[in-house]
Amino acid sequence: MSDQGDRSESDADVANFVQLFTTNERRIRAFLFTLLCDRDSVDEVMQNVSTVLWKKFDELEDPSGFLKWAYVIARFEVLTYRRKLARDRFVLDEDLISTLAEEYTADKHSLDAEDRIRYLSDCMSRLNEPDRHLLLSAYAGGIPINRVAEKHSLPVNRLYKLLGRLRRKLKQCVETKLTPSETASIAKPIKK
Repeated sequence: MSDQGDRSESDADVANFVQLFTTNERRIRAFLFTLLCDRDSVDEVMQNVSTVLWKKFDELEDPSGFLKWAYVIARFEVLTYRRKLARDRFVLDEDLISTLAEEYTADKHSLDAEDRIRYLSDCMSRLNEPDRHLLLSAYAGGIPINRVAEKHSLPVNRLYKLLGRLRRKLKQCVETKLTPSETASIAKPIKK
């Protein structure tokens, strides 16, 4: 009889986990896209995230906090994945991953990851060459920030300010593209 009680409790846990996971899977995947920007990497890390979420599900105290909890686990899984690929020169550094994760989780909008990536790519292409080069050398080159500052003959504090300005510019560009009113105004014919 106790085996049946344990089984129904286990079945209830499985049902609760499946319901919470399937409800939030798309948001978790979008979160991973903001940190990895590569479908294959996202797929691999998503598998790890789902496994860890299930293994640690009994540690979740409040089911309403599932998504926030999942973001924390996903962030750690991205960092683990990043360490495995540390020799790849286009891997984002851990500080950037943390910054992007914090900005993403603070964002109240639930946006489609593929749209974000497409818009970000378009916004990056609209930056002037020096700004684009600065962003890429700081975030995609795997070079310590002090070396990037030296390479561009900038004090480190000035470089951080420039990078912050460029990130805000990119964020604003992407948000503008995602705003429905902006889309509607683009679709309207221009009056002569």
